Amino acid sequence: MGVDKINGIAVVSIAKINGKTVDSYTKINGVTISSTPAVHSPMWVAVGGNKLAYSTDAIPTGSWTEVSTAGVFSFKDLTFGKNASGTDTWYGCSTSDSKAVGYSTDPTDAASWTVVNPPGTGGGTAIEYGATETLIMGREHENYTIRRSTDYALNWVDSTIHNANNSKATDSLATDGDGIWLAGMGSLGVILKSYDDGINWYKSADLGNDKHIGLEYANGVWVATEEGETINICTDVGADTSTDTWTAINPPVWNRAADPITHVTGSTWMIGAARRNIYKSTDNAASWTDVTKLDNPGGGQTNNNPYSMASDGTSVVVVGKNGFINVSTDLGVSWTIPHTMSANQSLVAVEYNKVKPF
Repeated sequence: MGVDKINGIAVVSIAKINGKTVDSYTKINGVTISSTPAVHSPMWVAVGGNKLAYSTDAIPTGSWTEVSTAGVFSFKDLTFGKNASGTDTWYGCSTSDSKAVGYSTDPTDAASWTVVNPPGTGGGTAIEYGATETLIMGREHENYTIRRSTDYALNWVDSTIHNANNSKATDSLATDGDGIWLAGMGSLGVILKSYDDGINWYKSADLGNDKHIGLEYANGVWVATEEGETINICTDVGADTSTDTWTAINPPVWNRAADPITHVTGSTWMIGAARRNIYKSTDNAASWTDVTKLDNPGGGQTNNNPYSMASDGTSVVVVGKNGFINVSTDLGVSWTIPHTMSANQSLVAVEYNKVKPF
């Protein structure tokens, strides 16, 4: 029987040993490394303010457990990644200057969160982990609006932004996992790109409106939403300083703000919009149809507006205004609300424990 754990950590969860990738080794201390993959233990985490909720069975009848991080951390965004040991790690950002970044290997324990205070002013508005083991965080204020960490959030440096007109707060971040990144700068309607793993940023597109921008990448396509405007897709973000070619697509019914995007599986995507509208694409974001709206448990058209979405390839989880957690396992034909946050705490982000894109 081969080695399947090192210091209690599954080999398949370890990215590097002594600076080398695990697949560079065949033996550890003379014992062959096991090729049997560890069983993935699913976990979903949704956050908002100083609360989070987690689930290991995000199905329509699944259970969610709330955790208060009051006095520890207040969430603006969340991403899933690894730490230096290859252990599953959740990274959050906050608009608080003194507590801009927090990370934990056990989100079920409020005391497990470690807080980092990057130098300078301005908390975080968006954070994303990439398969290159780089973390990118968009800042709250203008000037040096994007920061980068290559040591798992311990230290941060300002990225350099070129030809982007005094970019301001970052709405969203996405990566292809191979060093190309996009950042949605909604206050200017601009999408920035980096092709050197977040060191330098250039303008990829100017969508023409000063609106909130959502971003996601999977299956060879970048998808961007612009609040109340169009869905935009790009299949080739160039490794150069030039702008890229984006195609604008009109959804069937566009009801004001739209932002959350998730890739489900293959060529299937879903997007959330205001007034609880949800859209689906089965042709890799080239066209969209509307599916069943989210439920309206408290009355009012915006009561359950979607702010964030995630999928494991089967279940789709949508969170947002007033803390309703919505789940669908049939691509939006039907929705169930298995949990509502106490005090109706709104949720701003939900993530599944696999590194994107997957």
